[in-house]
Amino acid sequence: MSEVAEVLSAWNRIVRWLEANAPVSAQALRPPATNEDIDRLNEYLGFEIPDVLDAWLRMNNGSTAKDSTAPISGGGMALISHAGSLIFPDGEVFLGCEEIMRRHDEYLHIASSIDDEDYWKRSWIPVVEKSDAPYGFLLDAERRGESAPVLRFGEGDYPEVCLPSLSGLLCPIADVLEHGEAAGSLMAYRRATVTDGRIEWAG
Repeated sequence: MSEVAEVLSAWNRIVRWLEANAPVSAQALRPPATNEDIDRLNEYLGFEIPDVLDAWLRMNNGSTAKDSTAPISGGGMALISHAGSLIFPDGEVFLGCEEIMRRHDEYLHIASSIDDEDYWKRSWIPVVEKSDAPYGFLLDAERRGESAPVLRFGEGDYPEVCLPSLSGLLCPIADVLEHGEAAGSLMAYRRATVTDGRIEWAG
């Protein structure tokens, strides 16, 4: 099975579980990204996103459908993340095209302001992230094509490779949801529960 097929299969399994068991979280999934959404993302980045990310976004353009914004004193808007959006372990959301561009731009700006090009590279694409802090997972698109390694990143730490592919992140999550465990993976000790119709993680 190709990497793209593995990602599509794993995500389908996750979505089916959410629809059957955590409807509030399922409702937080956005509709598929359009050609225009993908084109804007590619144009912003200056290169075509990996095939696996293209395929994933064309299934759901992130998990932020229930999020909202509110004005803050002094100007600007604050993002208010809905609890249903936090479908990944550690309270992380699936970033859609707009969120990817916004967060990517913010990280590049930080790298420039501290004059540290190793803080964030243009080829790094954030895909799963906490809604209120710079922690999550990114794809390194330096090598063009179907796949891309997954790096974990966090505030104060340089991103490090943790998985060879996106399927390595999604398949264990699907296994835990369907079978209760995913031995030998990042999800080995994770367990999912449902509270008020939304998924919550422990372990």
